Amino acid sequence: MNDGQSAQTKPRLFAILAIAAIAGGAAVWSGCGSDDTNDSTNKAKQEVEQGAKTAEEALEEGSEKAKKGLEEGKEQLEKGKGSAEKGFEEGRKKAEKGLEEGKAQVEKGAEEAKEEIEKYLPE
Repeated sequence: MNDGQSAQTKPRLFAILAIAAIAGGAAVWSGCGSDDTNDSTNKAKQEVEQGAKTAEEALEEGSEKAKKGLEEGKEQLEKGKGSAEKGFEEGRKKAEKGLEEGKAQVEKGAEEAKEEIEKYLPE
């Protein structure tokens, strides 16, 4: 799980550093020029902030989807575990039933063999 968190942290850190660099450049650039430059700088700054907000929302959405997928995977695993246990129990019951039937057939066969032998024995 730490790998997933560090993988999400790296892009976020890169985005924050990029925003800081652009904002810093805009601040330096805004010191040189007219009001038109300030308007352009403010517009660029707003667009960068909006882009950063959008990127952060996308990261959060991706993180939520990953968490949801993980939970669904866990649920499927639990369902599979329950099915396996049920199948094992059914198999055990069938084996016990087969054993009982086999035992009854052996006893019946032994009784029939005994009767046949007794027919041929002198009294």
